[in-house]
Amino acid sequence: MVKADPAGKPRVRQKTVTFACDAAAARQLAMVVRAYADAAYPTGGSECAQAAREALRDAAARCDLHPGGQLTLRKRLLPQLRTAVSWFAGEQGPSSVGSAAALEFIQDRHDKSA
Repeated sequence: MVKADPAGKPRVRQKTVTFACDAAAARQLAMVVRAYADAAYPTGGSECAQAAREALRDAAARCDLHPGGQLTLRKRLLPQLRTAVSWFAGEQGPSSVGSAAALEFIQDRHDKSA
């Protein structure tokens, strides 16, 4: 059953998530996501793995180009972004994460949307 808004129209779930992120944090997130995509989905894998790799690399490219302000990413990537951040923090240690605000938002947002 689809829930309706007060006007009686069906609610459509948002396919994106938007959060405040400065340019430096976005570049950090891009680096984390790109490193994870290369490690988790190496070139030459299955078609499904290559699709996941390209989706993550596209998100990283969007982060790289972000000038600051509100960053918008595809909501269905949040579980993979959370995994990327956790993997990076485990591999590199928290001291290597320059601006943790965006990375923490990704982790917090996933917990709320799961």
